Amino acid sequence: MAGEASEEGVEGAGNGEEAVVEAALFAAGRPLTAAEIAELTDLPIRVARRFADELVREYSERAGGLEVREFEGRYVMQVRSTVADRVSKVGPQELDPPLLRTLAVIARHQPIPQSELARVRGNKSYGHVRELLERGLIRAEKDGRTKIITTTKSFAEYFGLDFDDPDFVRRAMEGRRLGVTPMYRSLAERMGLEYDVVNPYQPNKNDIQAMKGLDLLVIAPGYAERAREHYSGELIEAGVRTFTQLKESIRLIAEMAGSADPAKAASLLEEVDAVLAGYRERAIGAQPIKPLSPMIEEISLDLGISTDEKGIPAAPDYKGVEAEIQVPTHQPYEMDIIERIRERYEALLKGVADVGRSKEADQNDG
Repeated sequence: MAGEASEEGVEGAGNGEEAVVEAALFAAGRPLTAAEIAELTDLPIRVARRFADELVREYSERAGGLEVREFEGRYVMQVRSTVADRVSKVGPQELDPPLLRTLAVIARHQPIPQSELARVRGNKSYGHVRELLERGLIRAEKDGRTKIITTTKSFAEYFGLDFDDPDFVRRAMEGRRLGVTPMYRSLAERMGLEYDVVNPYQPNKNDIQAMKGLDLLVIAPGYAERAREHYSGELIEAGVRTFTQLKESIRLIAEMAGSADPAKAASLLEEVDAVLAGYRERAIGAQPIKPLSPMIEEISLDLGISTDEKGIPAAPDYKGVEAEIQVPTHQPYEMDIIERIRERYEALLKGVADVGRSKEADQNDG
């Protein structure tokens, strides 16, 4: 099993073990995390990552037709971009990330109506469907005013699946395990996701064990380096300071996790839109804000409140600074994700209104 070999033994193996890592990347034909490389090669994760990093450096210095690259914690061996066009006719046509994400949603939720796909992936999905049809990776059958989309035999061959039956493909694609930090539990539930809750920043033994089985982990922005100390898989840094950020995170998680319930995700996006529209209506005519942190500035802009150095000072409560408006950030993890943001917006709008009434009262007294 991965991780059982001692580091002393690995050090002694030298280039032999690096060759095994190189062979694993070549044979996989897809990006691998350090944990996956470790599992394939029976190396500790730290050592697998070190050998993979060494291969990245060596292939870069070699400047040959192949390269080993690292992106967001995954390593891949591929044709170097400078020569890719000249050999494209003898290799499979690669899918760019947006197209691949649309295809992943189709595979995991098939048979899926094109109208439902558009709700999840947006209007860009219509162009993606046309391209995927041209490549033979999907089929679309007319059903009333929409089309029902499923994957094809070519899809199964492209991804190395044993069977092309849509039910088999869907089950195979649903095998990706998702983890979330406690703050994102309610978001995962609202999206209809299957998930594990872990603490990647100060993990206990159970967290460390659980993270070994995760393919994807949702964390707060700016905490990737801390998470990387204990987790080597793919990360989603999901912003939830504002409602607009929340909407972007919902779409990103739905695309990357794939197991979200499309109807629940779409309903949640509609709810966020409605709540945000209500707050923006209330914010019309509000006095300018002097934000004392990036978070306050982001909230102000999301509400449509202008910011100005002479505006009403506003700060998050964790700052401990003097400000006429204090916005709460020390909120319990079990709080619903929408309520968490609402509480901050309410505090800012109430503070603006209170300051306005106070100034009006002072003027009347004068």
